[in-house]
Amino acid sequence: MNYFVTGGTGFIGQNLIEEIFERKRQATVYVLVRSGSRHKLDRLKEKLGRRANRLIPITGDLTRSMLGIPAAKRRELKGKISHVYHLGAVYDLGADADTQISVNVNGTRNTVRFAEDIGARKFHLVSSIAAAGLYPGIFRE
Repeated sequence: MNYFVTGGTGFIGQNLIEEIFERKRQATVYVLVRSGSRHKLDRLKEKLGRRANRLIPITGDLTRSMLGIPAAKRRELKGKISHVYHLGAVYDLGADADTQISVNVNGTRNTVRFAEDIGARKFHLVSSIAAAGLYPGIFRE
């Protein structure tokens, strides 16, 4: 079974990937990595040990159409991905509105379209209360 993960270099994403490898011993995980976040991928690979050979980095960007992944790479992934986990986001509540919309709203839209394009069977969205919008007050959960 093959997985595609956005936000895989973040705290929750790293734990998700470790859990996938623990539960699905034959799994391959493709992880979207921004070119500026390659160092985070190195730390994840260290944590994974020998399982890191089943972690395949795909350079891209949530804010770009089809995540900035070239058509040839998308064709290669077509029909091979069982689950797309979308965890990629800007979690900084102090980030400006344009950045939050570009990454969190449009990034989610781009990830859904990418998942459709490659024929992923399931789409999993991980979110938070911040998805309720640019609320000026205090969130109470």
